[in-house]
Amino acid sequence: MAQGARNRLAKLLDGSEQRGDFSTRIEVPAQALRIEVDGVGELPLPLRAPVTRKLIAQARQARFGLGEQTLADTGVRDTWEITPDRITLGGHDWQRTLSSVLDGVRTALGLPPTTVLRAEPHALLVYGKGQFFLPHQDAEKDDSMVGTLVVSLPSYHTGGELVIEHASRSITYQASRERLTFAAFYADCRHEVKPVTSGYRITLIMNLLAERVRSAGEIDGGPVADLARCLTEHFAQPAEQRYIYDRPETTPPNRLVYLLDHEYTQRGLGWDRLKGADATRAALLRQAAGQAGCEAVLALAEVKETWDAVPPYDHYDYYGDVEHFNDCEDEECEGECLLDPDGEPGAERRRSGDFSDYELNDLIDDEIILGWWTRPDGTGGEQISLPVPYAEVCATTENRYLTPYQSEYEGYMGNYGNTLDRWYRRAAVVLWLRQRSFAARAEAGSEGALRELQGYLDAGELELARTLARSLAPIWKHHGSGAAAAPLFAAALRVAVGLGEADTAAILLAPFGVETLSERHAPDLAEAAAWYGRTWTRGTVGSWFGAVGARTGADRAAWLESLPGLCAALRTADGDGDAVATPLVEGAWQATEKQLTGWLGMSREPERHPGMERLGTALAHLLQAASPKTADTITTTLRGLPDTGLECLLQALRTAARRPVTVHDGTPAARAFQSLADHCEARLTADVARPVRAADDWSLAPAGTCRSGCGLCSDLDAFLTSRTRRVMDWPLAKDGRRHIHSCIDLANLPVSHTTRRQGRPYTLILAKTDAVFTREQAARVRTETDLAWLREKWPRPRD
Repeated sequence: MAQGARNRLAKLLDGSEQRGDFSTRIEVPAQALRIEVDGVGELPLPLRAPVTRKLIAQARQARFGLGEQTLADTGVRDTWEITPDRITLGGHDWQRTLSSVLDGVRTALGLPPTTVLRAEPHALLVYGKGQFFLPHQDAEKDDSMVGTLVVSLPSYHTGGELVIEHASRSITYQASRERLTFAAFYADCRHEVKPVTSGYRITLIMNLLAERVRSAGEIDGGPVADLARCLTEHFAQPAEQRYIYDRPETTPPNRLVYLLDHEYTQRGLGWDRLKGADATRAALLRQAAGQAGCEAVLALAEVKETWDAVPPYDHYDYYGDVEHFNDCEDEECEGECLLDPDGEPGAERRRSGDFSDYELNDLIDDEIILGWWTRPDGTGGEQISLPVPYAEVCATTENRYLTPYQSEYEGYMGNYGNTLDRWYRRAAVVLWLRQRSFAARAEAGSEGALRELQGYLDAGELELARTLARSLAPIWKHHGSGAAAAPLFAAALRVAVGLGEADTAAILLAPFGVETLSERHAPDLAEAAAWYGRTWTRGTVGSWFGAVGARTGADRAAWLESLPGLCAALRTADGDGDAVATPLVEGAWQATEKQLTGWLGMSREPERHPGMERLGTALAHLLQAASPKTADTITTTLRGLPDTGLECLLQALRTAARRPVTVHDGTPAARAFQSLADHCEARLTADVARPVRAADDWSLAPAGTCRSGCGLCSDLDAFLTSRTRRVMDWPLAKDGRRHIHSCIDLANLPVSHTTRRQGRPYTLILAKTDAVFTREQAARVRTETDLAWLREKWPRPRD
């Protein structure tokens, strides 16, 4: 079976000759290095406290990277730093010694003998008593950076151990007091510096850069033939299903994804820069691929696993929650307290995100997605999006033995829970049969596959291009939206135009989001519309509109801002650009109208107002892009909105006023904006004319009867609509109090609600606040301000 081939392949690679570890340590005599620091001079080795204090006087607080930021936080990294431009390294034996050390490091780390290592100074660090650096990973600061070299200068100190971790293993290094100590490790290894307990720890940090100087050739020996037989069997047998009750597959897997052990960046992923055992195993797989008729590329994978897991025993109950203690003073707590009265730290660890000591039971689910890979011809790489099924994955080192970069635990929730989600970033060798190369790459959304199709079109091989393009129908899935997907969309659009086959062209273009479109695509879009007709064009455009969620909202807003320019480019392009522009605007309006309806149903002004303003900005762009007929349709709907819709319309007018060139007299949008401005002015004028609330009028709008028919909401509305009642004492059981709390909060009413915990049931006390008046006063001021602005910026045209 296919699983047997995958398992044998993983075991063969596990048993292959290991050519290195993730870290190493080397000592040399201190006399080999002569080091000078600006402002201090030459450093006598071993270092003593008086000289070290001079170094500190020349140093600054060390920083560290967090995402896009560079921070200084002594709670994370507490050490002194001197930059490399102030350091001079020398000595008549230094270069020879360093070269010998780097050769030893290369061998110990398992890098190929064809690789030459260079060490580039990064910083001189001084750790005093109590100083430390929490666990972290080093950023790869150069495309050729593979690791870090820590050169510990001899000094008298205790503590300050360097602890390096990888794949559930940990190694601790202590610097020598008399000799230079070199500790080298791969950049993806987590490591930390323990607090110094006495004296000073001084280290020179160097980046390890790897350069290939000659062809690697084939690895001598090794199980290449056996691996090739495993590959052949894997691609010949039907794909195995994970669970016995799944419907059996009748077709072989499309690819094999072998997960490597180390982490890599896009810049650092290359056959010549693989680390340790990864280098050995990848080279063996690459040779076996050649014998089995396969192509091989390197890829980056995002892995998520969900485990059935339980925390270690520490005041946790059977379901993974903190125990409820019987002496809790709240009689209605019902087990909802998180900590016992004595402050046991049971919940603190759960908030910290450290789940390394949780017990893993069964793997519930996993998900692997390839997001980037190298090209088969070795010319760089490309973004992809490819979920990998169970039958295509194997690894020598299971994920559970690696350190996840993120974990989340969910305790027992009644029907589910006690689950631990773990996320990993792993590299992989991806292999497929050479004759299936086109489909294997195309399924991932590869530009290379589209370039191949374009090449056949350019060479006049139309039927071959059509045949290959038709073969994409079952595998050409969603390929993203926004700027990242724009190059892939442009390539697909050119191929779609060249195919001259409507159904196949629609298949190629359907998997993209509308946010991908930009002015650069206008000529090809107009040409496609002219070639395939308006019915085809409307259907294709409609396929690009998906739901706007948290992940796509920013992309959609940015795209709407560009929509006027895109539609203008379409309408002036050769072909039938209007056939694309019209359904684009109509589709954007339909999506925006749905969002508008949702926000209008939101009674809480603090949440509703920002959403309505965002939609107002989008509406302005829509009207600027619309044809006169579509603009009239949109305007008619907007004029029929309730009063709460004014904040959306005013924002649309403000956005348009900032770009008057797009709405001056004579443009299609001018009449629409003026119509909205006249409508808003009339509504605001009527609002200003309403009488001011009397000083003794405490009435509010009713909250409305809820769908549950609870019988409480009518009593709440009677209190709210009363002009004279300000306070209401309401004996209610716990569920009733919760329901009224929810009604008040959801409606954002100016009513406080507290519980008097005396008697049975407890009493809910409702009290109208002064916000009854201050809110209305603030609203009147806003209305007057908006009306003055509107009359200045959008005056009614004279007859």
